Amino acid sequence: MPDPFQNVSAAGDAMIGQIIAALEDRADDPAMNEIIARYFAELDWPEGGTLLEVGCGTGPVARAAARHSPGTKVIGTDPAKELVTDARNRATDIPNLRFEACDGALQPVDAGSVDAVILHTVLSHVADPQPLLAEAFRVLRPGGQLAVCDADFSRLSLALCPDDPLEACAIGFTRNFVTDPWLAARLRPLLAEAGFETETFRTETRLDLDGHGGPVWTQFATGHLVADGIIGQPLADALVAECQRRIDAGTLYGFNPFVTAVVRRP
Repeated sequence: MPDPFQNVSAAGDAMIGQIIAALEDRADDPAMNEIIARYFAELDWPEGGTLLEVGCGTGPVARAAARHSPGTKVIGTDPAKELVTDARNRATDIPNLRFEACDGALQPVDAGSVDAVILHTVLSHVADPQPLLAEAFRVLRPGGQLAVCDADFSRLSLALCPDDPLEACAIGFTRNFVTDPWLAARLRPLLAEAGFETETFRTETRLDLDGHGGPVWTQFATGHLVADGIIGQPLADALVAECQRRIDAGTLYGFNPFVTAVVRRP
């Protein structure tokens, strides 16, 4: 199964609805918001400047950026028109924010016209990140910054012990809903090859102890396994119920490492 995040519009209404719900659930995750706040603090935010988020989805990071810096013009773009429509509906009260539907490698802005670009959990869902990095380089002014934040899906885990059945859901999610689980390990040389100078590169941990992540990984993975006839619905329901039981019991342990890079165009 190809990663549906590569082409959300082709995923069908049911999957699009699940993706929207998952993106907005993650927007409520304190661990994710702490990661975002840390790279926001490393951006320059020039008064009257422009920030572009490529692959904005339903817009939670773009909304946060616009509220963080009301003097910055924020543009969020995504290739999925359905997600852009949803993003616009959620941001009607934010005057310095707009959303556009476009290909990630063909942004609707002039060369050298943007002060900062954000790629938040985008590159792990594309087969070749270089066109997106080249486009970010093109639109940034000299001295402009790019923030890349992405999950290291090669280490995603829900296991409490060896042979934990929920670990199959973490593996299944990575296998079927992520294009490049090893993107994080290759990110530094990719950024250097694209011409950027690294200012910050760090690893961070997004722990899911209360249900911001684990249920999504479990539901997406079991849905795929049922659709492919690998397991029956009763087992899928049992795995989802087990994830919820761990949340209720305070024993859920979802491990989702992230990497963050803040780089600058020379």
